[in-house]
Amino acid sequence: MNVTLRQLRVFCAVYERRSFTSAAEDMHMTQSAVSKLCAELESELGLPLFERTTRRVVPSDGAAELYECAQEVLNTMRIAARRLSALRTLDRGSVGIAASPMMMYGLLKPVIQEFHTAHPDIDLDLYELSTDETIDYVRTGKCDFGLVSVSASELDPQLLARVVYAQPLALACAPQHPLAGKKWVTWGAISDLEHITLRSVYSTRRTVDRILKAQGLELRSTIQAGTLATALGLVKGGASVTLIPGYARQYAFDLGLKVLDIEEKTPYLHELSLLTRRGLKPSIAAGAFIEHMDTLLQRFSGPPRV
Repeated sequence: MNVTLRQLRVFCAVYERRSFTSAAEDMHMTQSAVSKLCAELESELGLPLFERTTRRVVPSDGAAELYECAQEVLNTMRIAARRLSALRTLDRGSVGIAASPMMMYGLLKPVIQEFHTAHPDIDLDLYELSTDETIDYVRTGKCDFGLVSVSASELDPQLLARVVYAQPLALACAPQHPLAGKKWVTWGAISDLEHITLRSVYSTRRTVDRILKAQGLELRSTIQAGTLATALGLVKGGASVTLIPGYARQYAFDLGLKVLDIEEKTPYLHELSLLTRRGLKPSIAAGAFIEHMDTLLQRFSGPPRV
């Protein structure tokens, strides 16, 4: 078969979006070019891959199998490209970074700004994802590295994790909340409150669950938010509280919220690890970014900053 990588990339885009129009937008191509490449692929394979109607695109029999194989091929090529990029200099190149939206804003923003100022010709690709999505992006070579909270038992054998940040969690509440006048609170007192929690796809929720399990506690919650920004926005209304990592403190302050420390004899830390693919040497650009990030993150680790 004479199948090209471009045909596979376009096929995967159509398969994922179920739309030639959306796939064309994602690929920065015309719809006619996308349709032509898919038709060429179908001709080469000798079977139709999509049923085209006026309203939607439906994958045909065999499309799922081809998608799985195509992803393996494209992942291999992405990893090969990142290995070759290690030979480049800081005069050009790109760095792919995956982390949650709040990590990007509250933790990595100064790193990104300073690195971009120092190396304006390096492209920075920011992927704001859940913990599971970040792990998948690193594993498949879609980015250079990720920032996640992950335990050793959860770690994929293809990946390496190194802790680069550790701070206690804190409690955010509205200025009118009964706790707003306090400076600190205990985990026992926290468990009696009505909470807005995050879904377990984010590392903050996983740390909260680990701490609660260790103490034999549960949280009362009727609202699960998809992002920390949403949870804090709801807390601003005054009905509930939410637990936040240290890097979200400034965002909470900017919203006018009160942030309470959590006092315990043995502090429980929210740890974040630099996640990389085992055996994949970072490019010069990615290595420089990681080195710069390590230096700046040392300022954030340790006791909470008020």
